[in-house]
Amino acid sequence: MELRKHFETSGQWLFRWRSYLPAFLLLPLPWVVSNFQRPYGQHDVHETWVFFCIAVTGLGLLIRSLVAGFVPRGTSGRNTKEQVATSLNTTGVYSLCRHPLYLGNFFVALGWIMFFQNGWFVTFYIMTFWLYYERIMMTEEAFLREKFGKDFLAWADCTSAFIPNFKNWKQPALKLSLRTLVRREYLTFVGAMVGFVVLELLEHWQADGQVILEPLWIILVALTATAFIAVRSLHKFTRVLAEEGR
Repeated sequence: MELRKHFETSGQWLFRWRSYLPAFLLLPLPWVVSNFQRPYGQHDVHETWVFFCIAVTGLGLLIRSLVAGFVPRGTSGRNTKEQVATSLNTTGVYSLCRHPLYLGNFFVALGWIMFFQNGWFVTFYIMTFWLYYERIMMTEEAFLREKFGKDFLAWADCTSAFIPNFKNWKQPALKLSLRTLVRREYLTFVGAMVGFVVLELLEHWQADGQVILEPLWIILVALTATAFIAVRSLHKFTRVLAEEGR
């Protein structure tokens, strides 16, 4: 099989299971946790670092939100069985790079990976992330190239695949929709927060020998759970978050 075709075929399989397979990036986590020590043995020093990690994940959530809040229906979705694109997004965040959702995913998970301050783990994550998503991006672009032809090629020629070029910024074609943003991204937000809560529990288990959460984290859990229940209920039982064409 031609190498390009092989990459696209394997990329399609990876695309289908992209919501689950990245969990394998966490396989070294038990080793990382077992070797963790708080810097200078100080909990407060580590907590400052944790806030920085949350900010990194927040950057990823912001990027994903900028995608979700401006895209039309039928694009940038959570489809898994096959590629779907009713139009070609070339404005807004898509004028900066061709795969902003994956860029957002990169920063969301990077915040978690940095939590235990293990340089080897961070390096492993970056290399594995690129090898994994490179094939998915190649598969998606093969689909877009076939469907949109010259329009896709013209966009790809002037827009980088992953690293944003802010000189290329073009105003989004649609207005920001907060309802669409919340509907499409609330699960990502909840997942990001749950991830940090789990890491915080692992930190205390390794460093203190007990599974505890400080008051600030308990408040975070309560707010996240409340937001999840509220948005989930609105999404499932009402049309409040629905919007025509989005």
